Amino acid sequence: MISFFVAGTPAGQGSKTFYGKGRMAESSKKLKPWREEVTRVAKLHALDEPIDEPVRVYVTFWIERPGKPKFKDYPATPFDLDKLQRGVGDALQQSGLLKDDSRIVTWIAKKRWALDTPGAEITIERLPV
Repeated sequence: MISFFVAGTPAGQGSKTFYGKGRMAESSKKLKPWREEVTRVAKLHALDEPIDEPVRVYVTFWIERPGKPKFKDYPATPFDLDKLQRGVGDALQQSGLLKDDSRIVTWIAKKRWALDTPGAEITIERLPV
């Protein structure tokens, strides 16, 4: 099992902006620095060889709480949970920790208000094959 915390502002991946003539780009300007930070920290935990077997990923996204949140107890705010997961999955692959993010067969993910530092707690668990 591999566990680590990535400090920063979680950002989602998947929403695109269309610029015409087939040109599209990620909508969130926060995505690139977030994914780079997840990749950097994941590299610190990478093994000699990327994990090339089924894994379960647990992730808790700690979201900075605004002054007056719409929902007191939960960050039911952008970004969508599945888009946050997408960015982390790609970063785990880019870091060399996973051979391919398709090796993630189970996600257990949640968003919570950050008590102090925003970011993400990530745990990767190999599954029996």
